[in-house]
Amino acid sequence: MSDLIRVTRLTPPGRGAVAVLRLECSHPSAATAIDAAFISASGLPASAAPPGRLLYGSWHGEDVIVVRTGTQIWEVQCHGGEAAVRRIAAEFSADGAAVAVPEDPLERFLLQAPTPRTARLIHAQMNGRLHDALVRLADSRTVDDMRRRLEMLLRFETAARHLIVPWQVVIAGPPNVGKSSLLNAVAGYERSIVFDQPGTTRDAVTTRLVLDGWPFCFADTAGMRSDAPDAVEARGIRHAQNLLQSADLVLSAFDQTVGWTSEHDRVVQHIPSGTPCIAVRCRADLPQRGPGPPDELGPVMVTSAAESTGIDALIERITAILIPDPPPPGTPLPLGGIADLCRILRRQIRTADDSVRCAAVLSDLLKMWPDPVEMTAADFERIFLDSAGGKSA
Repeated sequence: MSDLIRVTRLTPPGRGAVAVLRLECSHPSAATAIDAAFISASGLPASAAPPGRLLYGSWHGEDVIVVRTGTQIWEVQCHGGEAAVRRIAAEFSADGAAVAVPEDPLERFLLQAPTPRTARLIHAQMNGRLHDALVRLADSRTVDDMRRRLEMLLRFETAARHLIVPWQVVIAGPPNVGKSSLLNAVAGYERSIVFDQPGTTRDAVTTRLVLDGWPFCFADTAGMRSDAPDAVEARGIRHAQNLLQSADLVLSAFDQTVGWTSEHDRVVQHIPSGTPCIAVRCRADLPQRGPGPPDELGPVMVTSAAESTGIDALIERITAILIPDPPPPGTPLPLGGIADLCRILRRQIRTADDSVRCAAVLSDLLKMWPDPVEMTAADFERIFLDSAGGKSA
């Protein structure tokens, strides 16, 4: 049956709440195989359903939703675990495991988009935005022209990287200053356990959120203190310190009923230079005591998780800091390895001869790989190093 029905996974690989598979029949009679596996609650066979009709039912005992999306195309929405996907694919595959993967590398990127906004930006690249930008780059006639076009692509390098990979926001501070309550308030539900005993959070608690259409991962970390009472808490503190090293932004939480202390200063010492930081004054519904953070730390936001005040303003500040210049719809974006390609070209072009050589190499490259987003920096280095006669720029 694998030659009559093609199975394509439309959702990213890995565990999730829901997986979506597309079943494409090469012949009308092949739909009988779908009817044999799926029994709808209404009794209407999938092959007889009109386009757009949702059918809830059982696929060999597993609850699924089947919808006809074309003349000979159906989508199956099932549990997001890999086992469920394999069981459905097994109906139409000789080895019981094969699920087709999109051939277009940009389509594979699109399947990984975690939000509608990032999906739209990736989809624009599939419509030729990225390819056309690379063609214009290969058509550059002067060094200045090529550099200008490179900078136009690299302008949104960071945003392009986070079309799929979430921004990492780490909530850090000493124990019992309101970090867990802050995460719950931002998330809008109780993700972290809140208790007034120091050391309640022993490990990082993460949650995925969408802010202004962009993917974020917030981490509520163990309270950092120099006198951890046991090895478990000490290990959690080391993990929190490691998370700070890879954070895109840090929320340095402090309790306004206590103020900024020397423990906060020690926490800040673990934040890498250049990583943006927001000092968050927690528990603003209680009396204010003690000093505030040093002015050089960054902006101070006042919040109360108990009264849900200041949270929206904090979220706006987070997105404004990390995404100050969001790419407009339809903008060419350096997805995948394209950013590496642009940086390598920028290093290579020093003279007019360099720009002519690089433009010619890029033109040949695009004839073989119209959208070389899955090529790596090493691939591009090798191609352009060979074109320069083995001389590194």
